[in-house]
Amino acid sequence: MNSAFSLHHLSDYRDDQVSRELIGDILEHAVANRQLFPSAVNLNGFSQHKNRIQQQFTVQTEAGAFFIKCQDVAYRSHFEAEQRSLLALMGTHTMAVCAPLAIGTVERQGAADMSYLILQHIPLAVHGDWFSAGQQLAQLHGATSDKGYGFDGTTWCGETPQDNRWRDNWADFFLQQRLQPQFGRLAEQGVRIARQQHALECAYRVLRDHQPTPALLHGDLWSGNIGFNPDRQLSYPVLFDPASYYGDAETDLAMTELFGRFPKAFYDGYQSVTTIDAGYRDRMAVYQLYHVLNHALMFGGSYVAQAESLIRQM
Repeated sequence: MNSAFSLHHLSDYRDDQVSRELIGDILEHAVANRQLFPSAVNLNGFSQHKNRIQQQFTVQTEAGAFFIKCQDVAYRSHFEAEQRSLLALMGTHTMAVCAPLAIGTVERQGAADMSYLILQHIPLAVHGDWFSAGQQLAQLHGATSDKGYGFDGTTWCGETPQDNRWRDNWADFFLQQRLQPQFGRLAEQGVRIARQQHALECAYRVLRDHQPTPALLHGDLWSGNIGFNPDRQLSYPVLFDPASYYGDAETDLAMTELFGRFPKAFYDGYQSVTTIDAGYRDRMAVYQLYHVLNHALMFGGSYVAQAESLIRQM
C-alpha cells in the first residue's frame, strides 16, 4: 500500500470523526435546550462547507435537514445578531429566509467550547424567478420603524461591526455610523484612502436633504446572499447572511449593482411594486462606497483602488 495514500485517507477519517463528534455535541445541546425535536440527535449524514471564518455543515437527521454554523465562544454575539436580523426579516412575511432554529454555546470535553447557530436548510440554486425577487424585496422595504434609522443591537457586515444606535437624521447616521468608522478602521491598519475628506463632504451634500422612510434592509445584498429554491412547481427567492438595520432602501439596491448587477428582471419586479427615486443614481456611489471600504478593510488589495475610484466619481 502506498504510505502517502494511506496517511492521506487516515487524516480524512480523523477529520470526519472530529466533525461528526462536533455536530453530535451541537445537536444534543440544541435538543437538550428544547430548540430541536429529539430525533434531531439521530444523524444520518453530513457535508462540510469551506469557509475562511467558521466551520459550516449541512446535516441530515431523522428530524430533517439543517445548516450549522459554529465558531469559538467569543463569536456568539455574531450569531445572535444574525438571528435577530433573520427574525426581523421573517417578521415582515414578505421574503423567505433560512430561518434560525437554534443557537447556543456547547461545552465539550477534551475540546474547545463552541458557539453555534442552526438554520433551516433550503436547497438553493443561483438563478430563479428574479422578477418575484424584486417584487418581494420592495415589499420587504415596506416594513418601517418609528424609531428612525438603526436597529436594536449591533449587526455585522462580514466581520465588521455596524453601529446601529438610533438616529433621526439619515445623513448623520450614514456618515457618522457607516462611512467615518470605515475610514477610521482602515487608518488603524495603516491604510489611508485618498481624498476621504472629499468623500465625506460629497456624501453629506448628497444626503443632507434626503430623509427616506426608514426601511428594513438586508444590509449586505449581493448575489452571494440570495438564492432560489429550485422546485419547479414552487420556486421562490431566499435571503441569508443578513446585516440588517432600518435605513434607506436604496442602500440595498446599490449593493445589488456593486459586484455584478442583478438581472434586469429583478429591477423590473422591484419597480412594479414601488418607484425608485430619480435621485438614486446620485446617491448610489455613496452607498456603494461603504461596502467597498468594508472589502478594503477585510481583503485589502484592489478594493483600496476601487474605493478611491468611486470617490473620484463622487
